Amino acid sequence: MMDQQCIDSIINVISKSNMADLDFLNTEIRPITCEIDEDGKEKHIVHRSLYDYMYSKVELSEAWVAGNLLLFTVFDGYLENKYHLTEGASFREHYNNLPDNTSIEIIEKNCYRIFKIIRNGIQHNLSNVNYNDGSYNISYCHRNTSYALQISKNGVRYLYTLIMNIIKGQIGGMYGKYRTSGHYDGIMYTLYTDMLKEITQISDDIRTSLLAIPNGLKLRAFDRYPVENPTILAEDATFITFHHIENNGTDDISSNQYNYSTDYIYKDYLLPQEIGIITKGKGDSFQERMKSATIRFEKSCIEDKWKLKL
Repeated sequence: MMDQQCIDSIINVISKSNMADLDFLNTEIRPITCEIDEDGKEKHIVHRSLYDYMYSKVELSEAWVAGNLLLFTVFDGYLENKYHLTEGASFREHYNNLPDNTSIEIIEKNCYRIFKIIRNGIQHNLSNVNYNDGSYNISYCHRNTSYALQISKNGVRYLYTLIMNIIKGQIGGMYGKYRTSGHYDGIMYTLYTDMLKEITQISDDIRTSLLAIPNGLKLRAFDRYPVENPTILAEDATFITFHHIENNGTDDISSNQYNYSTDYIYKDYLLPQEIGIITKGKGDSFQERMKSATIRFEKSCIEDKWKLKL
């Protein structure tokens, strides 16, 4: 059975390859501090996180066959350890014994099923695996069962990212105290639902649809702006209201431009924009509306899953 040291070693190799740049998505955290300038106006200072790109990365992603086999192997080993699966059992038996009670368990099980088709196609039917600039079109027959998978390049990136986040137990790019369990579940759910949209065909020996996640909370998975000292406008026993800081350049949530979210630190909690109610300010321009925009949270929503990692 693969031990944790072996898992960590393989993950380290993958992380130091250019597969990490091409195939994995990170959620960037940009903390904000609020200050009052000499004119008495609130100003916001955004802090960027820095990543180390100083070393040359191994071109593992160019050897897509090896990259897939390596990542699937460590994913299988991780799940085998976590759920005490039978060592040496078939991948189908491993799939059957994976639980599906929570949203994360459902994501694990479905990612395993999808990746199993890619891995087995590469291992046993490579001539029937059409790899094109990151996307896969797989179709082959084994023991009178048709196996097929059509998944786009973006879908593969979501798949690999989900698997890496599962193995590491955290969202890539999120660091320090901002790694709440609620943000983990919400961003994983977003990545998962986005992945499903990129799969146009799936067929295997399981013969059922991919498992759905009921009542999931989607948190935006790109840039997130945690506000260290938000301006509290009102507070009582039921609600707390902050001045809302909008970082999308628009307050139209339905716009394709609306990809970022602001989080608000309140006591020991990091409250995501998605569970609050935003009220736009008055004015014809975006700048005017933002001056008096507010966001209100119900205090009943302040749960342990939003607690900062202090």
